[in-house]
Order: sequence, then C-alpha cells, then structure tokens
Amino acid sequence: MSQISLNALLATETSAAVPRLSAAEMLRAPENREIYDIWTQQPSNPEAYSGKRLAVVATDGVEEIELMTVLHFFRSRGAQVHLIAPKKPSFPPMFGVQIPAVRETHILTIHFIETAGWIAFDKLLDDVSASDYDAVIIPGGVWNPDSLRADTHVLDLVREMAKQNKVVAAICHGPWILADAGLLKGKRATAWWATKNDLTNAGATYVDEPVVVDGKIITSRAPTDLAPFVTAVGAQL
Repeated sequence: MSQISLNALLATETSAAVPRLSAAEMLRAPENREIYDIWTQQPSNPEAYSGKRLAVVATDGVEEIELMTVLHFFRSRGAQVHLIAPKKPSFPPMFGVQIPAVRETHILTIHFIETAGWIAFDKLLDDVSASDYDAVIIPGGVWNPDSLRADTHVLDLVREMAKQNKVVAAICHGPWILADAGLLKGKRATAWWATKNDLTNAGATYVDEPVVVDGKIITSRAPTDLAPFVTAVGAQL
C-alpha cells in the first residue's frame, strides 16, 4: 500500500446530504473491479516505475477518487510522485471570497459536488519545472481544472512537458487544460462527455473511449476509466 489507505478513501460512507460521488459505491460495483483491485491487491511489481518522476497537478475542487487513485497507483509501484498545487489564491474584498489558512499547505478535494477533505501537497507550482519530471498528470473534478486552465504557470508547464516529448495525461475535465494549452490540435482525445465541444473546438478529434493515447498525450473520460487510464500512463513510462 502507499501513503493513502483504502479506509481513508471510504471514510465518508454516510447518507448523502448533497449530490456526491461515493467511492464505496463505485468500488462495490462489478463494473469497477479493476479500480477495486488497484486499491486492494498488492502490485505484481512494486518497483515497476522505480526511478520515474511524476507531477500530479491539482488545486481545490479536485475529484478525490481520481486524485487518490493516481497517487496510490504510481507510489505503490515505486515512482516518485509529487502532488503540485498553485499557491494559496487571494481575491479583492469586492469578490467576498475567503480562503482558510490551511490552503497554504493543502488543497480541498471533492466528491462531485460535496466537499471532501484537505490533502497536503508536496510542492508549489512556482517551484517546479518540466525538467524535474517524466510525466504530468491532471485529475478532474470541474472546479479543479476550471481554475487550473486560467493559470499561465500550469499551461506553460504542460506545454513544456509536451515540447520535451514527455507524458502529458488528463482525465475527466482535466483535458480542458490540454485544450487551452493548445496541445490537442490534430490529436485524438477524450474527456468528460459534456466537454466534447471544448475539445473539438480546440482542434481535437473526440473519441468516446475509456482511454485515448495519441503519442505522449493520454486522456480519459471519467472516474470509471481510472484503471485503463493509469495503465496507459504506466505503459508510456
């Protein structure tokens, strides 16, 4: 197991007060057996990605099961994985936005619409560069990529990773960032179904498949596609 436990992921198994994504219900579904196995079975090769360096870029509003599964999968197989986040934002008083102090060191995860919990990140976005990593992975959750796509540091990082022919991967709404970075023009790609027009407007050929690999660009549609997504990223590493 990695630093993240299955019990922690399932700790919020209570009655839903708001629309949410239940990790427990997802993992119980027979269709998601491969994701369940990622969390419950020891990897056949715990050193499969030893020596590989991965940047997982996320901010507040990241879908918890997507973030946690990506971190767990690669850390439990020997990769050095850093969760990287933009620094705590600030807003003029006129917007009325309040950011708690914990955001200096943590980002807030979600279960669809329901807020979940705070997870500590490893590095600030300002302190990393493309040369530090072999791959960059962007999980979804609508709020998370919608914030990241407006951050020039994020766009510059994924562009430079692509320029250096390194793996650039995104799942769910995460491909928004690749679209805004100009990386999907002429590429086959997928994402959350509602973002199909965003991808096609960015010049991609949208493909409704669990995972789409076009060169070093890897995209997936939804949390239910996590198993083929991480497997595809691993294959490129």
